[in-house]
Amino acid sequence: MSELTRQHVASTPIAVPTTEEGPRVETTAGPVRGLWRRIVSAPDRQGPAPLFTRSAAFYGIPYAEVPFGERRFMAPVRRAGWTQERTALTPSATPQRGSIFDDPAIPEPSVPGEDFLTVNVFTPTPGDEGARLPVLVWIHGGGWSSGSHNSPWYDGAAFNRDGVVTVSVAYRLGYDGYGWVPGSDAPYNRAVLDQVMALEWVRDNIARFGGDPEQVTVAGQSAGGGNSMVLLAVPRAKGLFHRIISQSGALPERSASTTQEMSRTLAQVLGVELSLEGIRSATYDEVFEASRKVTAPDGAGLAGLADPVEALRGVLSQSGSDIPFLPTVDGEVIALDEVEALRSGWGAKVPVLAGSTMHDFAFAGLGMAEAMKGKDLREVLVAGGLSEEIAERVIAAHPEHADAPHMVVGDLISDATFHKVVAEWFLARQEAAAGEGTTSAGSYAYEFAYCAGPLHMATHCMDIPFTFDCLADPYCEHTLGGGAPQELADAMHGVWVSFIREGQPGWESWTERSVGRCFGDNRAGEMSLQEDRVLFDTDRDLVAASR
Repeated sequence: MSELTRQHVASTPIAVPTTEEGPRVETTAGPVRGLWRRIVSAPDRQGPAPLFTRSAAFYGIPYAEVPFGERRFMAPVRRAGWTQERTALTPSATPQRGSIFDDPAIPEPSVPGEDFLTVNVFTPTPGDEGARLPVLVWIHGGGWSSGSHNSPWYDGAAFNRDGVVTVSVAYRLGYDGYGWVPGSDAPYNRAVLDQVMALEWVRDNIARFGGDPEQVTVAGQSAGGGNSMVLLAVPRAKGLFHRIISQSGALPERSASTTQEMSRTLAQVLGVELSLEGIRSATYDEVFEASRKVTAPDGAGLAGLADPVEALRGVLSQSGSDIPFLPTVDGEVIALDEVEALRSGWGAKVPVLAGSTMHDFAFAGLGMAEAMKGKDLREVLVAGGLSEEIAERVIAAHPEHADAPHMVVGDLISDATFHKVVAEWFLARQEAAAGEGTTSAGSYAYEFAYCAGPLHMATHCMDIPFTFDCLADPYCEHTLGGGAPQELADAMHGVWVSFIREGQPGWESWTERSVGRCFGDNRAGEMSLQEDRVLFDTDRDLVAASR
């Protein structure tokens, strides 16, 4: 292998560029040239035989015009055509200029530049319109303010090996993507419109990369998981995708009035008029820094709460967020609140696979150790809003924290943020089907319970390298520590491939018996690879109690 090949950005432990000429594909806008990589599977992989041994990568294919100058803070505009071949050999610019996270759990590179409304395409069959392989469209997370579609964890090589074309999408972040801009042709939800336009690009182009536009699964993690679900409430997105995977997806309800209030505060921090011209006078970096000083009034602000009772009351009683800019129910781009849309039957025929890690945000409990000293855990949980019966169930569900009551409070905060929302979504889908006297598409639940890393918990983002089967990436050791089991990656990745192909992961829909699949539970010592069992039943009861 040459020095150039070793150093190429597309060279990862699972995909090594070759020296042969890269494939050329004629998109609807013009020709692009990618590069071939040799797929390298883990030596102890136990999955089915590879369907393909090569993966073609096409980086930075633009789906929209550059969103700067007169197009900044406006709706995306479909990219004009080009005639000369466009090289797509290295990752392009990212909307992310800096991360809101001090120590990201995911490697999220920032690439400077303004031409960032692009997609990365990974395919084993470029140019073969007869291949008609299923397609995974990945929407990255990052709290709607950070994140990068160029993360090596989102490389589609392992999915390509198993016959799935993979697309990762860049979209505007923070205020640029979600803030209120009076005078714009898209005053709200420009990032949502970016994602819709990227899906329109997939519809029009993915067959040229060997994909099937009639078998598109939209997936994402964290904010990306929420973005995936919100597309069900976007009229313009209807028909552009056929399945959804939401990994630790959260989707706080955000009204137009709250977004307006946050936008006014941002303008004050910047010292500019809240208008299209006034906001454009600030640079992207200035807006990003100012946004970090703005906190939404409807958020619980859990990181700053030392009182566990108040923290629980906040997270259990409201659906807001202290993140300033995120998807807004404006009645146009996003027609309805998510649960209302699902209850009305929107997306009823779209199978959904949704779940989370066991301890997504349980680290919130770390800051409550002092406050919980001398307190009775059950009394705190009840004072925070639980019935005595549910409080006992929460405690019993987390034997790993039997000697750390503050961490059980953190577990409940995490459950209310990520588990409860899955129950809300699935119950709303069930109600829609019952009201129509029909059967909706499956609502499948999962939980990732493999405890690792410095906290020895199954925390936010830990499941991604298992579902993408990229445990060999060096950053995995940063997040997971050493010794992550390949057999767990084989199991989870295999299920994801099955769902992308067939819309069925291999277990029953959650709505009838609250049964889902738990992956990698090692809290008792020996790991349980995968087990179908009752999941999120306490969250189901919390949803019922809140109505």
